[in-house]
Amino acid sequence: MKKSALISHSTFFKHNLKGHPENAGRLSAFLRKLPEYRDITQFEAEPVSYETLKKVHDEDYINRIKEASRKGVGFLDPDTYVNSFTYEAALLAAGSLEQAVKLTQEGYRYIICAVRPPGHHAERNRAMGFCIFNNIAVGAVSALDSGYNRVFIVDFDAHHGNGTQNAFYHNPQVFYLSTHQYPFYPGTGSSKENNEHILNFPLKAGASDPEFAKVYGEYFPQAAEMFEPDILLVSAGFDMHEEDPMSELKVSDAGMEFILEQMRSVADALGIPLVIALEGGYNYSVLERAGEKIYRLFSL
Repeated sequence: MKKSALISHSTFFKHNLKGHPENAGRLSAFLRKLPEYRDITQFEAEPVSYETLKKVHDEDYINRIKEASRKGVGFLDPDTYVNSFTYEAALLAAGSLEQAVKLTQEGYRYIICAVRPPGHHAERNRAMGFCIFNNIAVGAVSALDSGYNRVFIVDFDAHHGNGTQNAFYHNPQVFYLSTHQYPFYPGTGSSKENNEHILNFPLKAGASDPEFAKVYGEYFPQAAEMFEPDILLVSAGFDMHEEDPMSELKVSDAGMEFILEQMRSVADALGIPLVIALEGGYNYSVLERAGEKIYRLFSL
């Protein structure tokens, strides 16, 4: 089996708004250490197929994004901007996950989707929280369409992935596990929303390494073993780090590394491929260190 791949695209840097926290500098930081890891095969992102995208988002919503991007700079909600490159970048970001699933079927074990705009807040017909299309949901749909029967999604972004949860709330083929600050934006993700395949761990402000170690060292492996997934998809948001300005969670570098190690450990134990997609994270230094930890882990 082939080892590791990374998918990205130059257009991701063109969806940008100076002064906005979700900007092109985030991806630059995340990719900064990549040249040191030559055994990670790099691929240029391809746009998502329209048929796949329609399974996650309404056609009228897709067309609204296209038209808003054609008009140039503007906002879809108080947080989520568009410019003339947004539609193309969003198609490529979602397409990266569709492409990643194909690469797993070609023998790649670990795939990093270094993408933006992020996606886990995007609802079927609504942009939210910097997100345009729900990239990880596209990956899950692609996996099911490609013959995978059970998809496990982990989301460790500081903000709950409402769009991802809602996309699969009534689909028992997709397990969704999330740790996030609660109550916090977007206001979802309480334990009352849990069902047999939705497992939220709402954490209070100040939660740090011990709380995350409990979830990812104990509950996550147990849930994955019981669910018996064919593929693991990860919404990797690094705003849970103690240095990030956009949350009040306090995960250290060691805690971040432990979470990432658990992603690989569980995937390896189950003998399934692992796909990681970048979500949040707004401290450049943290993103650079997170990128390096992932590249090193996937190169071992």
